[in-house]
This record gives sequence, structure tokens and C-alpha cells, in this order.
Amino acid sequence: MIFVTVGTQFPFDRLIRYVDEWVGQHAVKGIAQTAEGDYQPQHLRGEAFMPAETFNQHLQAASLIISHAGMGNIITALENRKPIIVMNRQHALGEHRNDHQLDGLSWMGKLPGVYTATDQAELYALLARRHQLTPPTATPDARLQPLADFIDQAIRR
Repeated sequence: MIFVTVGTQFPFDRLIRYVDEWVGQHAVKGIAQTAEGDYQPQHLRGEAFMPAETFNQHLQAASLIISHAGMGNIITALENRKPIIVMNRQHALGEHRNDHQLDGLSWMGKLPGVYTATDQAELYALLARRHQLTPPTATPDARLQPLADFIDQAIRR
């Protein structure tokens, strides 16, 4: 099962639509936390918001997480040893206030178990090999050290 989550601050209809279309074409089960977007999934089971317990149940049941490029979801996937595909919101498409998610994709993709996509083609290529995407195997502290190092360097700039 694929679990898609876009966070609670902004909808991410483009990501939900891409995954919805893909699961419909491939008969894969999926659940999505959609925020309050305009797009209504046809193949994913969608909920705008979920209580933490429900969110965690879906996360545990999933073999793959797909998310906006939000640090909370990345850390949660890593801590639960789930591979995660992250896709950035784009400012030019009105999906966010700026392009900070795009700026972070290069270092996010260096984290074990984190895979990045900037568009539909990259997302679909990753989904095509979803069974080969591996979760992180290191201890939580070791997995998150590259993130801590990046944040430390960014603060010192």
C-alpha cells in the first residue's frame, strides 16, 4: 500500500493527481492525506486531515510513503524505516510561497531511503521501481546526521 501525505498547511493537488492517476492505472492500493485541495482522488482513498493515530496506522501499513518535500514527513518515514519519495511544491505553480522545497531536494536525495522527484516523469519512474526502493537501515541518529549537518551549515551562513 502507498501512503501519500501533503502536510496540513497547503494542498498539493498536482502530487495527489499524479499518484491517483498512477494507482488507477496500476491497480495499486493507496491512501492519501490531501489537506483541503480542490482535486478529489478517484482511485486513492483520500482524507483532508487525519488524527495522529490514523496517520500513524496508515504509515505503518504502507510499503512506500510519498510526500511533499516537508522535513516532518521525511523524518517520520526515516524513523519508521519506510522508503519515501518526496516531490517539491513549485512557487511558479502557486503551490507555495517560494521554492525552498526545490532548493532542498538535492541534499534530501542523499539521505538513505529518500528518493526525489521534481515532475510527473521522475515520480512515475520511481513508482515503476517501487519494489526496489529501500528503507534506511542505519540507526535513527546516523540516518539523520546529514540533515543535522545541513541545518548547521545553513545556520552558519
